[in-house]
Amino acid sequence: MNNTNNTNNNTNGAAHHQGHNVALRMRYSQICEDCGESDFVDDHSSGDLICRSCGRVAESHVIDEGSEWRTFGDKEEKGGADPTRVGGPTNVLLGDGGLSTMIAGGKGVDKGLEKNLQRMQQRTDNTGVDKTLQMAFRDIGRICSSMKLPDIVKAQANEYFRDALEKNKSVKGRQLSASEAAVVFLACRKTGYPRTFKEIRAYVPQARVKDIGKMYKTIVADLKLKENGELDEVVSVHPENFLRRFMSNLGFTRAEMMSAIALANVVKPKCEDGVGAEHRPWDGRSPVTMAATIMYIMSFLMGDGRKRPSLDDICSVAGLAPQTVGIFLRELREPLPGLVKRAGGFATAEDLESKIGWL
Repeated sequence: MNNTNNTNNNTNGAAHHQGHNVALRMRYSQICEDCGESDFVDDHSSGDLICRSCGRVAESHVIDEGSEWRTFGDKEEKGGADPTRVGGPTNVLLGDGGLSTMIAGGKGVDKGLEKNLQRMQQRTDNTGVDKTLQMAFRDIGRICSSMKLPDIVKAQANEYFRDALEKNKSVKGRQLSASEAAVVFLACRKTGYPRTFKEIRAYVPQARVKDIGKMYKTIVADLKLKENGELDEVVSVHPENFLRRFMSNLGFTRAEMMSAIALANVVKPKCEDGVGAEHRPWDGRSPVTMAATIMYIMSFLMGDGRKRPSLDDICSVAGLAPQTVGIFLRELREPLPGLVKRAGGFATAEDLESKIGWL
């Protein structure tokens, strides 16, 4: 175990060190805007990057990204000083990069002077917006972590929230929790990890599903995602996206899961451009409804004497009402044998008639 941790630490350190060297090379290889030369030197006393040829200051107040100490692990063949520094990383979504300074009091400090300094700081910085962003980013991170979503979803949700806050101030205040849930929903679809409103709402209890949906539409309109074509890039939500997760939670086998996915692809083919596509009575149904109904059908075909999940169990996992599944079941009643045959024939018409009472 220790060897594994040491290997991971060495790998992470090497990757960080390599990125540090690339950043340094890019700084010194840039072209001077005045003389066109590429010969720069650091003035460490002032933090400036100066052109040797003409004296132009290309960069000012440069932060030294080298370490403030040397460790016993430093070796010349590894590049010298360890580039690791203390403190957290900068956040490009915040106005000050997340490196703002807070003036606070202490023992022996004059209270009047303390209040005056804090009041002057509030007038000169933009911490109000950044505080809202930091609080929202923290909540979004908690939601994504609780739902076990990858970091790419959290990063995309943070970006959507920052843009929405700039376009529409109504995302603040009492709508903050609904806005956070809405950007997580949008980021999940954008990155290919779709979740339902009810799934997200389970981790944001202070927001109603209705409010999340309303804020979702507001954010899409404010950011003009439809006009910009960004919603076209959003991964199309298909019942398959939910079947794998839902069926795993309900104890279905892999074979049953693959049969359900095959049936879902017949019920709702993935690649249809709409022109000349086959019209079905259930077109427009929610992918979650389709997934729950297919799971209910598959529950009657389970073998090995296992306990069959009930309709209530399936609806609880999918976040639907039993009546919603019942309506779609009636629509599938007549074409189901043909759909199963096109899906690979994992069940015969006789099996369907004998095992599924409502057929």
